[in-house]
Formats: sequence, C-alpha cells, structure tokens
Amino acid sequence: MKRWIIGCLLSCFAPLWGQAPAQQEVVLSASAGSKLGIAVPFPQATGMDSALLEKEFHSVILSDLEEAGPFAVIRQNLPKTTDAASYPAWVATGTDWLLILKMSHRPNGDLETRLEAIDAKPGKGVFGKTYVGRDNALRLMAHSISDDLVARLTGERGVAASRVVFARQTAPGVKEIFQIDRDGAKTSQITSYQSLTISPTVARDGRLAYVTYKGGYPALWGQRKPGGPHEKLYPIGEKQPQGPCFAPCWSTDGKRLAFAQGDRKGNSDIMVLDLATDRVRRLTESDCINTEPNWNPSGNQLAFTSDRDGGPQIFLMEEDGSNVRRLTREGNYNTSPSWSPGGSMIAYVSRFEGKFDLFVYKLGEGKAYQITTGVASSESPSWSPDERRLVFSSGSRGGTQLFTTDLSGNQLKRLTDFAGCQSPRWVRSR
Repeated sequence: MKRWIIGCLLSCFAPLWGQAPAQQEVVLSASAGSKLGIAVPFPQATGMDSALLEKEFHSVILSDLEEAGPFAVIRQNLPKTTDAASYPAWVATGTDWLLILKMSHRPNGDLETRLEAIDAKPGKGVFGKTYVGRDNALRLMAHSISDDLVARLTGERGVAASRVVFARQTAPGVKEIFQIDRDGAKTSQITSYQSLTISPTVARDGRLAYVTYKGGYPALWGQRKPGGPHEKLYPIGEKQPQGPCFAPCWSTDGKRLAFAQGDRKGNSDIMVLDLATDRVRRLTESDCINTEPNWNPSGNQLAFTSDRDGGPQIFLMEEDGSNVRRLTREGNYNTSPSWSPGGSMIAYVSRFEGKFDLFVYKLGEGKAYQITTGVASSESPSWSPDERRLVFSSGSRGGTQLFTTDLSGNQLKRLTDFAGCQSPRWVRSR
C-alpha cells in the first residue's frame, strides 16, 4: 500500500487496490437556456494576407465563440454586405448580434482592429472597441475579442485567452514545465533544468510553483513575486527537507502553499508554507498517506486525498487542519481533488470498471456525477476559470496527452499532439 506515495511523487498513480463497485452515471448539464445567434463576417482588411487572416484570426474567433457557451455561431447563407439595409437579411439567418471587424495598419506598423457589435433586429450597436497589436499577435487579438464579447453578454470574461500549464517528459528521467494556449496553440517551455520537474501550480497573479529534483532531492521551487525569478521556496537554503515534498497548491490569496511531505516510513502529511515568514505548519498527523491538497476559493478549507480508511478517498478539512471529514463514499479508489472556481463542485478521479474516469461531486446535492466514459484512463483534472470545462491527462503510461471536456462529457477535445503530458493546471494567464 505504501507504494502509492512513490506514485504521488511521479504524479502517475498505479492501481494498487481492488476494483471499485459500480457507480451511477449521470450526465451533468453544462449549459442552460437558449443561445444568442452571432455572425462574424470575414474582416474588412487591406494589405493583409487573406489566408493568414483566416487561419490566425477569423477561424480563431469563430472557434472561441462556439466553445464559449452562450453563443450559436451562424455560418450558413450569410449576406454579402453588412450595411444597415442588410440587417433584416442577417436576422433571417438567425443572427442576433452581427460583428463587423475593420482592420488597418497605423503609421508605426501596429495593426488596429475596430470591432462593432450590432444588435441586428433593432439595428443598434451594443458593443464597440479598438484593439491594437502586431501582426504576429492575431490569435491573441482574436481571443481578446471573444472574451470581451462573453463579458458583455454574461458579465464574466471568457476564457479564450487562458492557458494550461503542465509537466511534460522531454527525455528519460527528465520532465519540464510547459504552457499551452487554451485552444492547443503556442506551446512554450518554462523550465529547463534537465531534471525531474513536476506538479506545477499557478497562483491567481500568475506566480508559478512546482517540485523539482534539480538539487538532487525533491524541493519546492517557484516565484515569490509576479514575474520574479524562480527560486527555492522550501526548504530554505541548502538544508534538505525531512522527507520528499510533492503536490504543491497555491492558496487563493497567493500567500500560502499547501503541499505534502513524506517520511521514512512511507507516510505523508499535508503541510502549509507561509511565504511571508517561511514558516511551515503541519495540518495532518496520522500514520497514513495524506496528499494532493487543494484549496477552496475562499481559502478556508482544503480537499485532499488520504488512505486513512483503507483505499484512497477524498477528505475535507479546515485551513487549520480541524474538522476532517470524508467526502467520497462510492468507490474504493478516489484521488486528485480539484475545487471548482465557484466553490460548489469538486472534480476528482475514480477507478471505475478497471480504469480511471473523471467525476464531479456537487457539494450542494451530496452526489457525484461521472464525466468521462469510454476513453483511456483519465487523471489530474483542473477546472477552466469559467467553471464550464475540465482539462485532464489521458492515455497509456508515457503516452499521455492533454484533453478538455465540458461537464456533460460530450464535448471531448484533444489539446496536445505530443506525448508525455501530465498534471495540467488551467489558468487565466501567465
């Protein structure tokens, strides 16, 4: 049983206990109400490559809006003009909002894009904004436009410009931290330690923390200030920790890091590091494995995985380690809790019918809902900032890719096209 802690260190869990009993599969609806019909004609632009505009801008906006949730993108039988006289024809296609995009270059070479969103039925403008950037920032500009439109309609900014931070194997025994855009574009490498570097966690202000073996033992590294250098956070100085550190998680306020620390007996406990004082506080005291701490949005509770009752299960406790109670009751292997941004749900991994699937526990109902079915084993769920989707790793050991899914499990998309990905964390930006 104590072999599980080794799996935690490598962020790849091996099935060590018996099969889980059957669990009820319930489809969790991810949307409600009717969608707003939105049409986005090809932008009016001069002096620009049309093929580049289609690939890096126009198609990106369409994809962003379709995935955003509240919009139904109108693609068929579009009128050829966008003047006021054509508005009734747009309405006839099902268009509620008509997006008119005009692009031109300023004298200094900057690309200026003017967006005007028209409510087609009354023929009135509902939103307008000017975006300025370089030609190589077309995708970012498209993401920003989509996010602004979502904010205009729902009051909450969209997540098209968000990113996913993850660990990836680059050579035998070597893993580094990478990031990728929410739509699978623009992969970039963050660390280059040529060592085992895993378990990234990102604070709300963009600071990164992770576990790395670059010093010969697993220690916590990261940033103390936004945009600051990467430095060792724990243990301070050259001192080695009493046991291996793993599974760090930033608190919501970015002032604390919860993590697990092992001992020589193969047990581990949840610890909390205060970044202002460098003091470490132990939250759990038990002869078992306690790991994978995850803060709630208020920062006053943590979910974590523990095998104190036999097999691994999800537990909750207060920020000071008090009031420990078990959350999951179905299945004998439940791990990797991830608290939703709104605080009402916890995603986790459960072994079901011989493989691992994603489940979501709705705290208000006291029920768990199965999200993924019929795919390879799924691990390490992380919520999108708007709480509409999950990113996770899936595949055979060593060949894992990153995927996203809506909460119904029906809109499954592969995010990466390279293997060796694990521990994704979905963040607004970095």
